[in-house]
Amino acid sequence: MADMVFRCIQEMDIDNMMKLRLRIENPPRRKHMVYLGGAVLAGIMKDGPEFWINREDYMEGLANLSKCGHA
Repeated sequence: MADMVFRCIQEMDIDNMMKLRLRIENPPRRKHMVYLGGAVLAGIMKDGPEFWINREDYMEGLANLSKCGHA
């Protein structure tokens, strides 16, 4: 669909542009979607000990990244 719109604009094909029907959705919660996604991810991760490290491990630095799944 995007290719068709681009081609009509590029060729200045007014007749075909008038026939196109575009539907643009703009949900009212759109500006909060990133926050909602982060909240869902945090809810999933909160009970998984593999997602967390304690202060001592953090203070040791990069040596403990293997605990978090990074080599």
